[in-house]
Amino acid sequence: MKRKLVIFDLDNTILNGDSDYSWINFLINENYVDKHEYKKRNQYFYDQYYEGNLDYDEWAEFALSTIKGKTPFDLEEPLSKFLSTVIEPMINIYALRLLHNHHHDNDIMLLASATNSVLVEPIARRLGFENIVATEVEIIDGVYTGKVYGRPALGQGKLTKVEEWAAQNNIKDFKDAIFYSDSINDLPLLSEVGVPIAVNPDDQLRNLSIKNNWEVIDLP
Repeated sequence: MKRKLVIFDLDNTILNGDSDYSWINFLINENYVDKHEYKKRNQYFYDQYYEGNLDYDEWAEFALSTIKGKTPFDLEEPLSKFLSTVIEPMINIYALRLLHNHHHDNDIMLLASATNSVLVEPIARRLGFENIVATEVEIIDGVYTGKVYGRPALGQGKLTKVEEWAAQNNIKDFKDAIFYSDSINDLPLLSEVGVPIAVNPDDQLRNLSIKNNWEVIDLP
C-alpha cells in the first residue's frame, strides 16, 4: 500500500499558541531582551499574522534579532529551558493523538512551519518528526547573522519549500496528501493537497473551509 504524505503546521495547530511569539515573551521574562521594546513589537507582529497580512521580512528582522551574533552553543541553555517550561505545556494532547494515529498508519510525516529552524528543529525532535520544512536561518563562521537563509516558509514560500522537499523525497504529487493547519496564511499549500484540514482555524480560514467543504476540526 502506498504511504500517504501527512503535513502538519506547528503553531496553533499542534501547539496551543505560537512558538515564535512565545519565544520572544520567554526572552522578555528571562531578561534576555529589552522588555518594553520587544513586548510592544511582538504583539504588533502577532496581530498582523493573525489577520493574514504579516510583513515577513520586517517580522524576521525583529524575531531573528534575538539570536543575532550568537552561536548554537550560546542558545543551548535558553532553548532547553524554553522547551521544557513553555513549549511542553503548549503541546495539544489531542493533536498528539492525530500524530500518533498517522504514525500508527505508517504515513510519511512532515512538519512544515513558517517559524525559524532554530526553534522548529528541537520542537520537531520532541514531537517525533524526522522531516522538517521551516524558515532557515543564516549562519556564517558558526554565528547567526540574524538573517533568513533562502526563502521564508510562509504562504507561497511554504508551498514552494514543501514542493522542493517532496521532489527530493521522490513524492510526485499531493493529490493524496493531508495538510493540517490553522491559518489563512497556509492557503497556497492547503489549496494544493488532496485533503486540506482546518484545525482550530482563524476566522478567514474557517469561513473559507465551510465554503469549500473542507474538514474543520476544533480541538479542545
